[in-house]
Amino acid sequence: MLDLNDSIILAGAAQGGALASLASEQTGLTRVAVSRRIKKLADGGYLRRHGNGTRQTYTLGEHRFWLGLQARQAIEETGGEMAVWERHLAPLLKDLKPNVKSLANTAFTEMLNNALDHSSAQQVAMGMQVRDGQLQMLVADDGIGIFGRIAQSAQLFDTRLALLELAKGKFTSASQGHSGMGVFVSSRMMDGFAIESGGLLFDPHELTQPLPRFDWMNVNGLLKPAPPGTEVRMALGLNSLRKANDVYFKYFDPDEIGAEAFHTTEIPVRLAQLSSELVSRSQAKWVMERAIQFKTVVLDFEGVAHVGQAFMDEVFRVFATNHPHIRLQTTGMSPEVAKLARLFGGTGA
Repeated sequence: MLDLNDSIILAGAAQGGALASLASEQTGLTRVAVSRRIKKLADGGYLRRHGNGTRQTYTLGEHRFWLGLQARQAIEETGGEMAVWERHLAPLLKDLKPNVKSLANTAFTEMLNNALDHSSAQQVAMGMQVRDGQLQMLVADDGIGIFGRIAQSAQLFDTRLALLELAKGKFTSASQGHSGMGVFVSSRMMDGFAIESGGLLFDPHELTQPLPRFDWMNVNGLLKPAPPGTEVRMALGLNSLRKANDVYFKYFDPDEIGAEAFHTTEIPVRLAQLSSELVSRSQAKWVMERAIQFKTVVLDFEGVAHVGQAFMDEVFRVFATNHPHIRLQTTGMSPEVAKLARLFGGTGA
């Protein structure tokens, strides 16, 4: 596993110049120790050797790595999330495809900004690795925890419902400075996206392709946080054809401004199950809470094996009748669930 000193060495390679002497000065390690690390990084594909013997020089290799640990206040006082991107990640990712860099830039800075503005953390750990055709990024903090903060702000009786509110988008605990779009947009720009906090996991792809923990970064070793803290992991294929506008134009109206432009949401219905099947009207109300903020609501039933009459009636008759201007769509229904949905006016898709 690489560490902060390796990250400093690789940053020096991105800048050019006398790598060994610069790294020794910046890390405080001896020249011998630095030389060993340079050899390890070159053998691992993070550095590329040029020349022979004592005249060897190094440039960045095919693989990339960066690790940072800073006080939250220090990040805020030295340019914020964009300064971190420009100083540390951009130089290492300059040869990536433009669309991949754009997606990574948006997701990383959105998640770092969330940590700065919402976490009340002391320390923020950040990391990036490019290897095996994939870009992975991580932002973690030792703060109060995203799900606990949402549950408190929304007055939820169970913290697990915070995952449901987060998934919908447009929820923020700081409405004057945020629109609640960051996680929703970033999770759809990435191939893999996961947030862990207080023993809870939010992963939009957990049923099909869950994003595992990264083995190249030991968050607990860096932060040693008292629970809960928050850890955000993101992954994107280097050959992705996705563009930022693909996401924006799918969920946003170009003729509107701000939160009003965010017109379509996708709600993973399974997150309302908690420890039970979806059988009650109250569960339906949890699912449809704040749905009136959108023009189109896509109800994703993937992972739902059974629903009850009261749940379906509340969604497809009561809510639909009271809000005829909102278009309800469904996806991911099993044949059994789809059959029951049609009984109550659902599309049964």
